[in-house]
Amino acid sequence: MSDSFKWHPDERPPQIESHSDAKLKVLRSYLRAYFDKLNVIPNREEFKLDLVDGFAGGGLFSKGSGVIPGTPLIMLEETSEAKVRLNQNRRKPLRVDCKFYFVDKEAAHTDHLRKVLSDRDYNLDEKQIVIRTGLFENEVDEIIRTIKIRQPTAGRAIFLLDQTGYSQVGLALVSRIFSELRAAEVILTFAADALVNFLRNPSDVSEALMRLQLGDVKKRELILSQESDESKALAQRILRGHVRQITGAKFDTPFFIKPSKSRRALWFLHLSNHPTARDVMIQQHWNNYNTCLHFGIGGFGMLGFDGILDDTTMPLFRFNENDALELHNQLLGTLPTELFRLVSEQPISIDALHHQIANETAARFFDLDKVILELFREREFEILNSENKPRSRALKRLSRTDQIALPSTLLLPAFSRRSRKQ
Repeated sequence: MSDSFKWHPDERPPQIESHSDAKLKVLRSYLRAYFDKLNVIPNREEFKLDLVDGFAGGGLFSKGSGVIPGTPLIMLEETSEAKVRLNQNRRKPLRVDCKFYFVDKEAAHTDHLRKVLSDRDYNLDEKQIVIRTGLFENEVDEIIRTIKIRQPTAGRAIFLLDQTGYSQVGLALVSRIFSELRAAEVILTFAADALVNFLRNPSDVSEALMRLQLGDVKKRELILSQESDESKALAQRILRGHVRQITGAKFDTPFFIKPSKSRRALWFLHLSNHPTARDVMIQQHWNNYNTCLHFGIGGFGMLGFDGILDDTTMPLFRFNENDALELHNQLLGTLPTELFRLVSEQPISIDALHHQIANETAARFFDLDKVILELFREREFEILNSENKPRSRALKRLSRTDQIALPSTLLLPAFSRRSRKQ
């Protein structure tokens, strides 16, 4: 986010905007959950992670009369807190070994960041904290190389690429991160509305489009999508699929943002190759229900925060208790048909199901499993264990290896449940 804010070591930090504050909250809560989720094994002795901020800024923001941490400080603070929290109830101490890479193209920004970190007694000898002045694309190869030396097998890293538009970070660069680092995740800001508006001039070809690897067919799809009644949602769906295809990320969670000044939609897009990472991120939308909003019904659509919402804005999915109930009811109505499609030829495991539909819903895996158990008790489906033996109808918790199978008496999806309730 450094291009939209300016820092100088001799000046007060820039005033934060509501949508940027929302991103900081989601990032902090995700990092906290990430540390906890990946360190549940009690006898683990070491946990290595590399944290990369490609548009780091100056480390602090003004908020009212006070200051709040920016992304580099959030990464450092959450790591320090995790070291204490994760060792509270362990017999064997867990060594949390994190290295940080903070990159910004503006020297004034990195000067401000060094001052902020020095004032807080962080050691800047580059053994743990690396600060670079330059374009992220010029620094990324060295960062990847260093991570591979530190973690030759796992390659566990989180890249925060909070660009201001859609073209500073080429999708090929993100693809390289995923291909080089097996357990990498990328959180990417993407100016979806600005790109779609730009594409309305089909004759305009620029380096920005080349970096996004949008071919003529994809550009044509995006342009035509603007003519439909649901143009924005359709364009966003096309772009989401394109980003996953080019980057190689199997899972994405788009946090939808509409800044109060520009009024053009942004994505705070989490990309990963593991469904658990996606599930941890979607949980943060539920945890930050006063921040995250979802355009559309709970089953499908965009997730996000709208900085210009007021009481006259149409109702949105707000990740609160009422929406959780509505989501449950929506899934009861739509999930049976999807499950019948998936298990029509052979049973599907719970883990495989999570992989199949993770990108299509605002539901957590917990929410999906709850609906599956309800459908199972109502005899819409059978649940088999890993040895293909039927589970008891009194089953209260699903295992990842449990399998969903067609019932012995085959009815239309959800027909038996509806008929019993009439």
